[in-house]
Amino acid sequence: MDELKRQTLNMQIHDILFHLVDWVLPPSCPGCGLEGEIICNECESKIVRLVGKQCRFCGQAVRGSNICGDCRDRSHSYDAYRGYGLYTGVLREAILRLKYQNDVGIARILSQYLENVVLSSNWVFDMVVPVPLSLQKYEERGYNQASRLAKPLAVHLGKFYRPEAITRIRETSSQVGLDIQARLENVRNAFRADPKIVNGKSILLVDDVFTTGATLESAAAELKIAGAKHVYALTLAKSRRNVKFFE
Repeated sequence: MDELKRQTLNMQIHDILFHLVDWVLPPSCPGCGLEGEIICNECESKIVRLVGKQCRFCGQAVRGSNICGDCRDRSHSYDAYRGYGLYTGVLREAILRLKYQNDVGIARILSQYLENVVLSSNWVFDMVVPVPLSLQKYEERGYNQASRLAKPLAVHLGKFYRPEAITRIRETSSQVGLDIQARLENVRNAFRADPKIVNGKSILLVDDVFTTGATLESAAAELKIAGAKHVYALTLAKSRRNVKFFE
């Protein structure tokens, strides 16, 4: 059995198990608490989507050029970025439930949101790679929320899932409260990519939330050093920080 078929079979088995769990312990919507719904239709309709013309590196709404003023003054290791919605309301609550409660049912729904974003892009890539969690946080939680999104996404897209393509080689302090320069310095040289896996390949790099892009930038830089041809960055949500809207 080839690897892609094995990935698909494993996901199908997991889906059966999770449906059984949902039957025994019905889910509830993180937005309104409606029982039996992972995310109800009404709450889903309230998600603030990232639509319209956006900066290719940070998702900011733009007019004219597809690069905002802030990103024009900085270099980027990833080739493009897309996100699904703003980190607020039900989307924020769903991510927090995934992040701290290991809600794999929500992960299945959220990965479908990401699939819609990818299918609307013109990205061509070979594999899906989650941004690795620090060892300390992984030991505390027992899982990586980015992996919970990336694995079903890879299966749905028919792409290889390669969590081993990049590892986090040092602990970093919390990014909360840091500006972009401090965040970039905090995660500098925090990752190492495996050239045997990524050399000459195009990568879809997946994380849960984009705040300043520092983590994605650091991880993408290491993938490029290891020989990756292209790196596309994808997150479920973008922080409300410095977000602008144009009519």
